[in-house]
Amino acid sequence: MVETDAMGRQPVVLHAGSPYCIDDWFGGPAGTYDFTFVNKEAAGMEVYLQDLKTERIYLEVEHFGRGATRSVTASVPPGSYRWVCITDYTIKFSHPVTVTGDPLPYDVYGITPLTGIDLRIPINNYIAWLTGRLPTLNEQVAQLRESVRAGDVAAAKHDWLTAQLHYETLGGAYGAYGETGEAINGDPPRGVDAAEADFEGFRKIEAMLWSGKPVATIEPHADALIEAVHGLADVLARPDALPPIDMGRRVHEILEDTLQKDLNGIGDAGSRTELATVDANITGTWRAMDPLLPILQEQDPYLDETEQQLRTTQELVRSYHHEYGWVPLTALTTRQRAGINAAVQHCVELLSHAAVVLDPRNATHE
Repeated sequence: MVETDAMGRQPVVLHAGSPYCIDDWFGGPAGTYDFTFVNKEAAGMEVYLQDLKTERIYLEVEHFGRGATRSVTASVPPGSYRWVCITDYTIKFSHPVTVTGDPLPYDVYGITPLTGIDLRIPINNYIAWLTGRLPTLNEQVAQLRESVRAGDVAAAKHDWLTAQLHYETLGGAYGAYGETGEAINGDPPRGVDAAEADFEGFRKIEAMLWSGKPVATIEPHADALIEAVHGLADVLARPDALPPIDMGRRVHEILEDTLQKDLNGIGDAGSRTELATVDANITGTWRAMDPLLPILQEQDPYLDETEQQLRTTQELVRSYHHEYGWVPLTALTTRQRAGINAAVQHCVELLSHAAVVLDPRNATHE
């Protein structure tokens, strides 16, 4: 008796690694298939189902090892395809795969594989933009220190927010700047008094300013912040400052990070400016997307919807900024918080498509 899945489909077992990559299945009617791939090569492998005309891929199995089995469900529209099997030492292609029938009643989008080289120019342009923003950040943290030295708490709070928001636009989510990033904007420790805790950066200064610590005790932390910010130039000058695999993820992870931390109040250390940070991170997302737009305009079918959702979300967030400052997260009603969370979550979902398009893959040319 042949087993079927929950939808009544019979799995198609494919052995990857023959002289022609795969010769177990060369087509059938358009629709949804449950494929089970068995790696018969002597090394790890990637498998693509690639359109012969457009070279777009409609199915991929990433990095499954020697002898391993991987199951994938895929919707395959009518067309002419080929299987592509890639290992560290070889690339193999199947005979033509013909899928017949009427177009599927829903959209299925293929992806043209991008390599690390394809992403190099967007990466260089983004790093150039980031580097160009550093002089302003250096000036802002220097001004923060001057206000601290002068004992002017009100000015120091203003300068702190200005510099911190500028930094947030630089896309440093998920440890993009490593130890330097942690020294600049690490999260305040949880469960302890952040003003007394042993850490540095914007959040340390925030905790001390808004908890009423003597201004003179903040100066060493302002000095440490200046030193860490100066270190960003060295970080961005490294050849591996932003690996290709991270470029596409950045546009997604900035707001994912915001959703998990800032909208949960985790990052705040007393200023209650969470929504200002959310706004800055939306701006940072726009900036990270900008050098990638030529690729996304060609490949991401959700780009227009994504851009509209980002605009709508930023307008919503900015509606809570008044002449006296930003409305604290805790001052919002449950409905208001839910509305912001839902809007940012929708952005994150749409940006995940960009991350898939921009994920570097192996070249598939013969």
